[in-house]
Amino acid sequence: MSTESNLSPADIQRLASPLYAGAASAKVRLMATYRSHICPLHEVISEVPARSKVLDVGCGHGLLLNLLATLGRIRQGHGFDVAGPAIEVARQMAAQHGLSAVVDFEHRSIAQGIPDLGHEVVTVVDVLHHIPDEHKAAFVNALCDVVPEGGRLIVKDMVVRPHWRAAANQMHDLIMARQWVEHVDPDQVEAWASPRGMRVMRLDHFNTWWYGHWLLVLEKRRSAQTSDRSNTSGR
Repeated sequence: MSTESNLSPADIQRLASPLYAGAASAKVRLMATYRSHICPLHEVISEVPARSKVLDVGCGHGLLLNLLATLGRIRQGHGFDVAGPAIEVARQMAAQHGLSAVVDFEHRSIAQGIPDLGHEVVTVVDVLHHIPDEHKAAFVNALCDVVPEGGRLIVKDMVVRPHWRAAANQMHDLIMARQWVEHVDPDQVEAWASPRGMRVMRLDHFNTWWYGHWLLVLEKRRSAQTSDRSNTSGR
């Protein structure tokens, strides 16, 4: 197996398949096993600092956090989703593999917002395009607000261009999620996040089959006061 910083989609598949073999739903088992071949999860994992605390927004069946816990990459993870049945699967898979001491999952309504639990890393994978356009800016602002100074926001979503790749993803979500999704460009996400103290650490694009993805890694700037205290303590 490759190291966490050099995982391949095949590596993720080999981890995910036994992790979700106990899921009652064949659809869940199939999606977990092969998702790494249409979604660059290995790139997301590579951006999670070792031994960090991670908040996964819209965690679905908990695949990302359960993978991170299996790899020993995080010291604690909390995932939440509006879909109650998905959260039950996430909990069951974590319990079956002895991961519940590291990761936990919460069914949380939209009205409850994003919890501020002091996690150094916030991950948002394939969630933003499900948010209506008129609410995207507020959602990104809320994400930035729960990232502490020096913390990291990792957003993976689908491309706006080329239009045929965007259309392919819209068809996918229309069939799988029964929703007509609305894509957003990472430059727009950066424009929303920058006034909240975020700076870009990485922006990349990836193609898998007919799907197009972008990955945006943002870090919250430390205030001058925090920097001064750090410099003083290091003397």
